[in-house]
Amino acid sequence: MSNSLPARSLRAVYRGARLVVHLLVGLFLVVVVMLDRGQRVNPQKLMSWWCSITLDIFGIELVRYSHPHDGGRMTVANHVSWLDIIVIGACEPTRFIAKSEIRDWPIAGALANACGTFYIRRGKGGARPLLDKLTPHLSAGGCITLFPEGTTTDGRGVLPFHPRLFAAAIEAQCAVQPVALRYGLSARGENIAPFIGDDDLVSHILRLLKEPELLAEVTYCAPLSSVGRNREELAEAAQRCVSRIVAPQAVAELPIATDAAFAV
Repeated sequence: MSNSLPARSLRAVYRGARLVVHLLVGLFLVVVVMLDRGQRVNPQKLMSWWCSITLDIFGIELVRYSHPHDGGRMTVANHVSWLDIIVIGACEPTRFIAKSEIRDWPIAGALANACGTFYIRRGKGGARPLLDKLTPHLSAGGCITLFPEGTTTDGRGVLPFHPRLFAAAIEAQCAVQPVALRYGLSARGENIAPFIGDDDLVSHILRLLKEPELLAEVTYCAPLSSVGRNREELAEAAQRCVSRIVAPQAVAELPIATDAAFAV
């Protein structure tokens, strides 16, 4: 596939037009969900379909290893980019946890609200109200997805997982499933997937739209039991599982059996 400057520009224009139409479709689905008083429409399944089409528009090939755990679970993943939400959303119907500011963002906020996103208020005392919502959802067999690093990275390593929201899995006695996200390099060997530092969203989207194709790998690690564990233990075990996929050299000294006691 050509990667000359004219080809990249034409690709961005064509894909950009598709993306605008797709965003309008997303807003139409938001209205459908809002008007569905009888709750006959599953917002998470609609989101999963919408995310799959989004990946196709960007030319992102999704490769998934293993599969989500059955039943209620807390999915925890390393955080590289806003793309992570699209990638995981395409893999499974789930509800995400996001910072409260997103609720009021144009377009993104409407989409997030319609999909049942849980919001957390930053600062002291912000976790407890959220935990009171997460626990019954998980106890009822629901799934939530969390990025416990708290920020994005370049994808070459995994930061420590913040433990406080792992308390919801413990209170609900549900599984915690670590998920490792990895992205391939561009055709020119650049690491363009990460959204970090001074990146702005529009420039990042344009960079991705110009790229012929990109690989996104999702590895579902073995689920961890939350029974009899505290949140710090769970967070550390989950972070270690993800690190073994993303940055195996960082945990090479740890025995494979370290987390065996956590297995579901």
